[in-house]
Amino acid sequence: MFDKSADLKTSAFQNPAIVIAPPPALSSCVNARIFYFIPEHKNWTEAQTYCRLHRTDLATADDQMDYDELLKAIPKDFTDYVWFGLYRTDGTAPWVWSDQSKSVFRSWGIGQPNNSGGAQFCVGASPTGPWNDLECTYQLASVCYTVKKRTIVRLEVKSGHQLNDPAKTEILQQIGKILTEKVMTEDAKLSWKTHQDGNVFQEKTHPKESDVTQQPCLLKTI
Repeated sequence: MFDKSADLKTSAFQNPAIVIAPPPALSSCVNARIFYFIPEHKNWTEAQTYCRLHRTDLATADDQMDYDELLKAIPKDFTDYVWFGLYRTDGTAPWVWSDQSKSVFRSWGIGQPNNSGGAQFCVGASPTGPWNDLECTYQLASVCYTVKKRTIVRLEVKSGHQLNDPAKTEILQQIGKILTEKVMTEDAKLSWKTHQDGNVFQEKTHPKESDVTQQPCLLKTI
């Protein structure tokens, strides 16, 4: 038998070939932004109002990976700037996010921001990436966001089979079937975390009995 562990964004299952060592451990629960392209042209304030009414707020980006996801929401044939959540109240005020995020991520284009004309207090994103400060009265499309939780669960499995590809596909399908029937919502998605060596499962080594310090067993009543 091989003991292997994997990070899986879901829960466990059992079949004759593979045994999940219960219970699965919750590693972390993080918030992930989902971005939405809004094609209707609005000024920045109107776009903010729309996003707060129908989603969470105008889009925020914490880092380049987050921003790449934002850009993916923009149609490939779209070429104009889009509004998102960065703005300031006047020409000397600091740039802030509509949702009060503390993100310091920036992706300014060359020579930006330049406050041309003295009234460019809102930021537009180019579909190719660079930002430009613009007058807030411009009529543009926009990107909103909502937040969904992503739960990462660590599983330990025992099997006499090689659990990495192609076995992991079957495992994921069986997990998905069980969770769909019992606990998952329709829009939930399952995926594996791939380690640096390209594998999902990692072999777990056990210390020899002589190397293990004997500890008293503690029972916790819940």
